Amino acid sequence: MIMMKKNKIALISAATLMKVAPLAVLTNTTNEVQAATTKAVMHTALAYDKDGNSTGVKYNAYQYVTVESNPVKIDGSLYYKVSGKDQYIKATNIDGVTRKITHNTYIYRTSTGRTSYNNRWKLYKGETITTYGGSYKFKNGKHYFRIGGPNKQYIKSYNLGPVISVNTNNNTSSSSSQTTKSEETTVTVTDKRAALFVEVPDKDAVQPSGKYAKQGDKFTVDRLEQGTRADTGRDGDDDNELAIYHIKGTDYWIYN
Repeated sequence: MIMMKKNKIALISAATLMKVAPLAVLTNTTNEVQAATTKAVMHTALAYDKDGNSTGVKYNAYQYVTVESNPVKIDGSLYYKVSGKDQYIKATNIDGVTRKITHNTYIYRTSTGRTSYNNRWKLYKGETITTYGGSYKFKNGKHYFRIGGPNKQYIKSYNLGPVISVNTNNNTSSSSSQTTKSEETTVTVTDKRAALFVEVPDKDAVQPSGKYAKQGDKFTVDRLEQGTRADTGRDGDDDNELAIYHIKGTDYWIYN
């Protein structure tokens, strides 16, 4: 690994960070007719075109949509193609992702009200759970991930670890999933300078490392995360799609 020199210049904000461009984008370019299936959108989602550009169309949570059965990759993320339309919805908003519970946690319907999930009122450290889309900021200022619906079922993001797999079948926590290894890709830095980040201990967040990548640097990344770690919900990220890459074999993260 090439060591990067520390730079004393103040960090730019994440909102104005470099853009990382995947070198190889896998998309479905065949004209074969695929089997369709009806799925529930579990987290409000924008639809994108085949090039990853927003179409402006929004699908609401718990709305049912008919999509092609096999997800495709666009810019390193998995999407379902809406049948008969040039619209793609992120699979994480439909099937969700699997995370490990890092602290015993209750299930909440509001910031102060608890509820049950699969007849359980508490989940325990070491268990895994499916979460959908980005996190929500409740009135108490804390972030929560949706774990079910249409009944309100959320757990605090602080009690969850990073994504360990991306689900691609039924939207239940016991469904088959695609491991994060299959999310590996090579990215290249396109801005003149890009800040690298490290995890904040015991929190679902990152902080500046004081190190930078320069234009042209290439990395193998093994995970693309949204939610609290990527600071979704900031100004200019109204669809909660801001994301951050984990650089394989290091402690560093870099915004996409």
